Amino acid sequence: MLFVVLALGAITALLSATALLTAPPDLPIGHTRAFGLALIAATIALVFVAGAFWQRYLVREAGRDGILLQRSVEALRRREAYDATEFALTARISGLIEVFTHTRNLEAVLNEAVRALRSTLHATSLVLQLFDEETGRFTLTIEDGGAQTDLGDTTRRTVIEKGKSVLVNQLTANPEFEPLVRQGYTALMVAPLGRGRRATDRSIGLIAALSKEDRDFTGHELSILTHFARHAGLIIENAQLYKRAEHLAEHDGLTNLFNQRHFIATLNTELAKAAKLDARVAVIMCDLDNFKAYNDTHGHPKGDVVLRQIARILTDNIRQRDIVARYGGEEFVIILPATGQRGAQRVAETIRAEVERFHFEGEDLSGKITITLGVAVFPTDAPDAETLIQRADEALYRGKREGKNRVAWASPALPEDPPPAPDQTPTGVRGPT
Repeated sequence: MLFVVLALGAITALLSATALLTAPPDLPIGHTRAFGLALIAATIALVFVAGAFWQRYLVREAGRDGILLQRSVEALRRREAYDATEFALTARISGLIEVFTHTRNLEAVLNEAVRALRSTLHATSLVLQLFDEETGRFTLTIEDGGAQTDLGDTTRRTVIEKGKSVLVNQLTANPEFEPLVRQGYTALMVAPLGRGRRATDRSIGLIAALSKEDRDFTGHELSILTHFARHAGLIIENAQLYKRAEHLAEHDGLTNLFNQRHFIATLNTELAKAAKLDARVAVIMCDLDNFKAYNDTHGHPKGDVVLRQIARILTDNIRQRDIVARYGGEEFVIILPATGQRGAQRVAETIRAEVERFHFEGEDLSGKITITLGVAVFPTDAPDAETLIQRADEALYRGKREGKNRVAWASPALPEDPPPAPDQTPTGVRGPT
């Protein structure tokens, strides 16, 4: 409106100046005065014109500032929405970390986390896969909203080996995503799990969001996926560390057999059950013959190989429910639940014969490696775990004194065993390693 008023004022001033300049000489007003008035009118006209254009410039600038301000407000709103979404997802994951701390059920926690993320991203399907670098295979796949989704080798190489995220909105334009296109997917984004700080670090898995709708994933959504992947990677890595620590607490690091601590705890449990059921439990103590000479001749690395081979022979000749452990050095121990002397004799003699037949590398130079075994049975030979171990150990060293490579007994007689328990399985089924 102001621009219109200024423009009309300028036109009026210009018309007045023109009239004065073109006025005839015989007018009552003098020629000089008419010229002066015309100059004043022209100046006023110029002022009005300049004011009109300046006002228009200000209006345009104000319009631009308004647009920029509006865009800034919209960006702040989007950022606020992003922060709110990220905060909600972080709070959900923090709650799941707390759940995992109490339950140690990694798969259940990851299933819940995947469902939460799929809801946040409004994706058709969400896939989480853990990768085992030793085997080169995925060891765990959690999928919500789909079934057996094939992400393709290109995606796996990019994400697992290079640790890079992937965002593709036109899958039909990329031949390498043909398997996903056949399943009806139109858009994909993938982020690595457990990506380390160094560029050479490999990922422990991937998390992928897929859509079948006519939509495009955004950089904001990829940021949410990456944020989730970082936290999920921490949960998984902590779970793996806990699992390793738990495994090491119960297993021998060299042979992967149970350790002495786990053996004693298990033996006490089995004896308590046997006492209630009026059943028997046999314990076999085993010690390698000539192992010190072998170690002195070939060194400890070769001796470690022998110990691992012995562990394999032992586990290959017991039942699924039996327990074999490394007791210390070259000593091993076996628990045979629901087994009396005759059952223990079959297992012990089988193991002794298998070790005698086995050829250990280099034993020709240091002496044949054999095994001596001492057997004691609860409750015939001992009323408790400590005494049972002692009786089996005494039988073992009596066998050593009598010439090695033999089975010795805490009790000389072999009475008939009672019928086996209903869940007893045949000898020869491989047990835990």
